[in-house]
Amino acid sequence: MTSGTPHWIFAAAAIGTATLLGACAPASSQSAGAEAPASSEATSASPSETATEVPSTPPAPSPSPLSTPEADPEPTAGDGGVCTAADLSGAVTTEPGAGAAGSVYRTLTLTNTSEDACDMSGYPGVSYVDAAGTQLGAPADRGEPGKAFTLEAGASAAAVLRQVNAGNYGADCGAVPAAGVRVYPPGATDSLVLPQETTACSASSIVLMTVGALQPAG
Repeated sequence: MTSGTPHWIFAAAAIGTATLLGACAPASSQSAGAEAPASSEATSASPSETATEVPSTPPAPSPSPLSTPEADPEPTAGDGGVCTAADLSGAVTTEPGAGAAGSVYRTLTLTNTSEDACDMSGYPGVSYVDAAGTQLGAPADRGEPGKAFTLEAGASAAAVLRQVNAGNYGADCGAVPAAGVRVYPPGATDSLVLPQETTACSASSIVLMTVGALQPAG
């Protein structure tokens, strides 16, 4: 201590230094304490708390099985529409005095044996066949056209069938025995065979028959 300096000056200086140290210490301590919680929060945060929650996607509904349409029933004889062979019976008949020079005019008759009416329009398909049902020679040519009509159940339709004598053609005919004629009703895909024993030509270049359009029988 320097002589001559008053004691109160040294006491005041000591008090000021202590006061200054006391004021600095809390500030430093508060700063350190403020940093700690931030560090603690960053460390303790779990991935489940920080990750964005993704909603679960519900499973897609199973497609319903497609219904299979029922097949149309098979057509049966007598269900209306075009007359088919399944609806009909037939015959080839010869009227007295129907013969002509080298040919005969006969009547082809088809009768509706089903329980329902059916429709006819045009010419039947006609050809000779042997006993096995094989076609012989050329099919019939067609004559004059006719009109469409409805064939009621039990009713008959008729067409003129002209048949030429196979002997008219000599050796070119290739004569063979025929057991009947095959008839396709107009517009039908099935046929019926009507018995008729005669002589046909095997040569496809020779036409022995001509058939007219079917019309209601009187």
